[in-house]
Amino acid sequence: MSTVQTSMPVPVAGVDTPSLWLRLRTNRNWVALWFMMPAAAFLILFLAYPLFLGVWMSFTDERIGRGGIFIGLENYQWLWDDSIFWLSVFNTLLYTIVASAFKFAIGLYLALLLNRHMPFKALIRSIVLIPFIVPTVLSGGSVIFANIWRGVPFVAITLLAGLQTVSPSLYEAATLDGATSWQRFRFITYPLLTPIIAVVMTFSVLFTFTDFQLIWALTRGGPVNATHLMATLSYQRGIISGRLGEGAAIATAMIPFLAAAIAISWFGMQRRKWQQGSNND
Repeated sequence: MSTVQTSMPVPVAGVDTPSLWLRLRTNRNWVALWFMMPAAAFLILFLAYPLFLGVWMSFTDERIGRGGIFIGLENYQWLWDDSIFWLSVFNTLLYTIVASAFKFAIGLYLALLLNRHMPFKALIRSIVLIPFIVPTVLSGGSVIFANIWRGVPFVAITLLAGLQTVSPSLYEAATLDGATSWQRFRFITYPLLTPIIAVVMTFSVLFTFTDFQLIWALTRGGPVNATHLMATLSYQRGIISGRLGEGAAIATAMIPFLAAAIAISWFGMQRRKWQQGSNND
């Protein structure tokens, strides 16, 4: 007569299911989060909080030495009818477009030049950096020219670093195939340098659009408010005149322009072959 034996699970002593906190601490997928948290806390404290505070202040009539009350869109309605504000918008866009275009063209030319084999190349690279490190108040000249003079070294040195990563064998193979200098630049240098160009020009546009110290050191927005940028006008209205709410409204009005510049750069990068891996531009 056969007997049927059933096996019952036997609990193993000393084996505990790890807690959720333990899994979060030891899971490799969360390692990046833990490393990012100190930087995120720093950004929230010194960037995000002042940003939201400034946006809130733009909806109030706060002044220096006196708290404000919520007034809605009154500051923005006043700016809409202010001719000086619209002049500062025009000046800011013109200043950013012209200066950024020249900085890119001159910086790329210098990067290509410094990437060649030449005597005293290290010394020449050091000389190129001088306008970038000289104090702003010493960068005299016309306003746009001074910005170009100070900004070209940043563009040139960064693009030069990108050029150093391009393998010389690619140029050698293209030369053996009969490619001209322009063809080597168009089909080798430019496609491989596109990610660096996108990042550098995004920073260049952001830095130029929000430029304050150069304009304030040279003209202080004068004569007769003719050279005001949005940043300098915000400072004049908010700090010099004491109307913090109005100054915050001008600064907040810069956010859509900055967001548009970042979006254009991001979508442009997404459409590149090197990022999508497709055959379409």
